[in-house]
Amino acid sequence: MPSKHDLLEAIPDAVVVTDATGSIVFINRAAEAMTGYRRSELIGQTVESLVPERWRGIHVRHRHAFYSRGSPRLMGDGTTDFSLRRRDGGIVPVEISLGPVGADTVAVVRDVTERRRMEAALEHRALHDPLTDLANRSLFFDRMRQAIHAARRDGSQVALVMLDLDGFKAINDTHGHATGDAVLREIAGRLRLGLRATDSAARLGGDEFAWILPRVTSRRSVGAMVRKRLAVAQEPVTVDGQALQVGLSAGIAMFPEDGQDVDTLLRGADRAMYSVKHRRHGAARASEATLT
Repeated sequence: MPSKHDLLEAIPDAVVVTDATGSIVFINRAAEAMTGYRRSELIGQTVESLVPERWRGIHVRHRHAFYSRGSPRLMGDGTTDFSLRRRDGGIVPVEISLGPVGADTVAVVRDVTERRRMEAALEHRALHDPLTDLANRSLFFDRMRQAIHAARRDGSQVALVMLDLDGFKAINDTHGHATGDAVLREIAGRLRLGLRATDSAARLGGDEFAWILPRVTSRRSVGAMVRKRLAVAQEPVTVDGQALQVGLSAGIAMFPEDGQDVDTLLRGADRAMYSVKHRRHGAARASEATLT
């Protein structure tokens, strides 16, 4: 009859068996492959040897709860996400299922690296524009709300800058949508350049973009920063060896002076941008709500 360890060896996932003190008494071949440790290196070691240092305090509390015989499971269903430290120092995200077998505890450990990668990719896709990889409209509104909340808390200012390409329709009509898409990608890359870590660039749709600039000091400093960045963004774009000239118009609205919420600031910056577009290209103008 196969032994308990023979049965555990046949499980395709990594298996770590510990006694009531948390000392490892068995690992299967899959666990050796996952951790990079030989069986002989882990037998007799505490399970904390496989836990990254930053997790050890948390893990000890979980383990003590589990090994208390009055608490037969680590968490609600005996399964939790965790991180495993490999012999080479690498960290592997894992899902651990725990269960008692006699006086021992069996942990079935599954590598969820690919699952995490796919989840992260899906989340990124849901929040970013597929053409330019800038934040999309949904993420823009979320970040703007966060910036306003932080500004209310610390008494700072936030600038919302709306940007729109001048003459983009003519490029699409003359050179085709593939060229237009290439222009949008290039402009998006330029709009991302020079942003501070706290700033954010977004594509709201079509040829309309936005900047969120938290913790700015004054309207004048924002205007100077916008004009400087527009000068770079409006350099000719070369597509298939042909240089195409693209202009940008920008409108600025400031929190809290021009509005107390995202929608009000967006409307103010949008009005200012279209006022600029109709009067002169490649300029930045303050929200009309503050003009004399």
